[in-house]
Amino acid sequence: MVYVLTRERGFPAGGSDWNLHEDEREKADERFNEANLLDNFAEVVSAIGTPRLDELLLHALQSIATVDDLTILVLNPGEPLQLLGLASRIDAGVLRSLTRDYVAEHHIQDPNFSDLMQATRSRRVLVRRHDFSRLKTKAYQTRFYTSVGVVDKLSYIWRSGRTAYYVNLYRNTVSGTYTAAEVQGLTVISRFLANLIRLHSARLKLATTIHSNEGADIAERLIALLDARLTVRETMVLSRILKGMQTEGIALDLEVKPATVVTFKQRAYAKLGIATQAELFARCIAAVPHLSSSLA
Repeated sequence: MVYVLTRERGFPAGGSDWNLHEDEREKADERFNEANLLDNFAEVVSAIGTPRLDELLLHALQSIATVDDLTILVLNPGEPLQLLGLASRIDAGVLRSLTRDYVAEHHIQDPNFSDLMQATRSRRVLVRRHDFSRLKTKAYQTRFYTSVGVVDKLSYIWRSGRTAYYVNLYRNTVSGTYTAAEVQGLTVISRFLANLIRLHSARLKLATTIHSNEGADIAERLIALLDARLTVRETMVLSRILKGMQTEGIALDLEVKPATVVTFKQRAYAKLGIATQAELFARCIAAVPHLSSSLA
């Protein structure tokens, strides 16, 4: 299925909704397509912050267009280019080897890399179709395209704050090049995909911050930064939620009943003015920059 925002996909022929004004039809069509898109990507959203996201995202993209390989790269100020994730329908080993070489040194020959380096306050997602004429050297083309059968690529390039993101969707000789309809479908999801990857990256960074510490309990200190009114028990429950523990596991760890864990969680959520685990993660992600001063 290709997601193209057209009137025909929005309503059945002959339906009464055809009497809507043009602008109302367009808005309804957008809601219709967004709902279908979220259905297809539900598993991807549930995997945010976990290693499962790469494979699930590649699988979900197939509902829009055939995508053979996927790479997700991130660039932070003062740091080298980093691989956030990859997945392949063909050969993950080959893709991993190519991406390792690309990240290590060859990315500077990528014609898209200048866009990645460009400082801007805009959050616009640049969707760029591959153009072989823009490649800087024949050796680069042979190494990353010709020798491995890559015939097309669609890239998403955007910035969030000072962090730049670079997502590539590859096609090989068997699948052929992207059609215009496939490019349009993949362009439609650009903002959705960018927000998904941005949140995934932040969750991974939060997890690294929590699990890399060997001294104090970073998770508890992070929770404590959110609101001084949180009790010790409320902080202990929320910190374990951050670590991925479920209600039953938290109850065993704290030697209380599961219902007691739920009560502590509800009280803490009320104090923080949140209602979901996603909101808790968002608050903690925002608090990470303030963590170092609390540890001093």
